[in-house]
Amino acid sequence: MQFRVAPENEAQANGVFATTRWSIVRGAGMASDAGELALQELCRLYWFPVYALVRARGVHAEQAKDVTQDFFVKLIERRIVEKACPERGRFRHFLGTAVKHFLTDEWHKAQTIKRGGGIEFVALDDEDAERRWVTTSSTCTPDEAFDRNWALQILAEANRRMEQEMGETGQEEILRVLQQGADPHAPSLAEESARLGMGINTLKSRLHRSRARHAQIIREVVAETVSTPAEVESELRELLAIVSHDWKASR
Repeated sequence: MQFRVAPENEAQANGVFATTRWSIVRGAGMASDAGELALQELCRLYWFPVYALVRARGVHAEQAKDVTQDFFVKLIERRIVEKACPERGRFRHFLGTAVKHFLTDEWHKAQTIKRGGGIEFVALDDEDAERRWVTTSSTCTPDEAFDRNWALQILAEANRRMEQEMGETGQEEILRVLQQGADPHAPSLAEESARLGMGINTLKSRLHRSRARHAQIIREVVAETVSTPAEVESELRELLAIVSHDWKASR
């Protein structure tokens, strides 16, 4: 799916800043069921960028999952999340700095580490985690690896929300055509319109609206990690530069 950024006024008009990732961060610090759910959400979204940063900073593969999980546990136990606030910068920067401090101050001083804390991460086995790390991080500095995997996670979350939304509105076929992108082997729009039983202009119009909605969702996901419209613009430019660099390098 193509990476397109919705215009700033379009995002603001749709209430992008109504709920931000900062509210989840603060909620994760509460000793309650809501706090546990908020922590689960943080882990689901940012497990792999943290794992990749841990690996890139020299932790062996067989330990990296334990270190990553222990980081999220300590994030709450030591009330580190209470130090996070929108006024101190982007959530991406906060989390990356917190991981590096954890590795320096906690992990490397520990004699034994136990997996636990009652947190269930997304299903990601050791082999898959290591494959993803080698693919996305092994040729980067630790900070570059974190930013690259953060950008990929932002896009993955936007795609997940887009797929869920399109599925709930019965637009799975439109999404399928949209996801084909510029694949030279994909059926033409004329062929797709005939197969779907709709006029080609109607199909083009629905694809246009879907692309615009996907761009808006990307902006919404980014907006959840910052606190101002200006920061959204800056963060989007950085993430777009990362994704564009990877795309060019792969060609």
